Amino acid sequence: MNQKKIINTRCELILNLVIRNYLKCGSPTSSKAISASDEISASSATIRNEMVALEKEGLIFSPHTSAGRIPSKEGLRHYVDHLLENNQCKPNTMQKLSASLGYSSNPEVICAKASKLIADMTRLTGLVVMPQSNDLVIRQLELVRLADRRLLCVLIDEHDHVQNRLVDLAQPVSELILQQTIQLLNIALSGFTMSEGAERLPYLIKQSDPEVFELVKQTLFGDIVEAHEPLVYLSGQTRLLNNEISNDTDTLRKLIKSFENVSSLNQMFNKCRDNSDVSVFIGDEIGVELFSNCSVVVKPLIKDNRVVGYISVVGSIRMDYASVISAVDVTANILSSALNREFQSP
Repeated sequence: MNQKKIINTRCELILNLVIRNYLKCGSPTSSKAISASDEISASSATIRNEMVALEKEGLIFSPHTSAGRIPSKEGLRHYVDHLLENNQCKPNTMQKLSASLGYSSNPEVICAKASKLIADMTRLTGLVVMPQSNDLVIRQLELVRLADRRLLCVLIDEHDHVQNRLVDLAQPVSELILQQTIQLLNIALSGFTMSEGAERLPYLIKQSDPEVFELVKQTLFGDIVEAHEPLVYLSGQTRLLNNEISNDTDTLRKLIKSFENVSSLNQMFNKCRDNSDVSVFIGDEIGVELFSNCSVVVKPLIKDNRVVGYISVVGSIRMDYASVISAVDVTANILSSALNREFQSP
């Protein structure tokens, strides 16, 4: 993120005081209030001049005539970028929180615990998203007939994690076609990643019965293997019912409901995929209108040196960024460590 140029150290301090007061109280800060602070030694007139300079830089503004100043989105971004540069993870904090997370051989259990842990720590909304990776090795695929025109597709990966999907057929298929399809899919996928299977599948399909080809397409969303919906672990979502985000109840309910399908946040997640550190997205930076008065603090989860998911905290723009950044950083490190420890490939 590009930072605005701060004219001098005193301007930096004034900006921080304005922002900290806004995050705590939501109210404008006057030059008189700043001059009364023990953190700065300057007259009200001097402070007013510095505040004018900050306003010209677009870092603060006056919401009302004759009011004090509050930070702009650019001012908040400058403040947050400074926090990110100076964020340090404390080892003793990691040890305490690691014990709170506990141990489990089930990734779903440990991700759900991490979501609740980060929500409780920050008193905001905790979100863990684990996309179904195309790099997982598939162990087995089964198609189970539930009715004449309905199948259950069962996909088992290298960690014995099971994905199920109902497949509604345009017309019934014979037992012979069903078994041939199962055989073809396992030849293409078993022992390979989803990405590798996608490369193998077209060649095998060309040599198959047309009915098998059609069933493969219906089973796997087309003749290219695609990942399934991500696993989403959400905690503390009712904390989004906050008038700092919106005074409209319907808008807040839509915001909470949006977590039923987090695909709208994929663009944001993709932006921090190549950044192993904490990222902060403020308001419009999230790229979703419902989140325009929210901030999201997010960090990728790393397993075997690759991104396997994300942990984040969602709250109003007036969140306590310093503590939330630290909490997300620590919890992400603990969760990544647990994923590597418990779920390494054999």
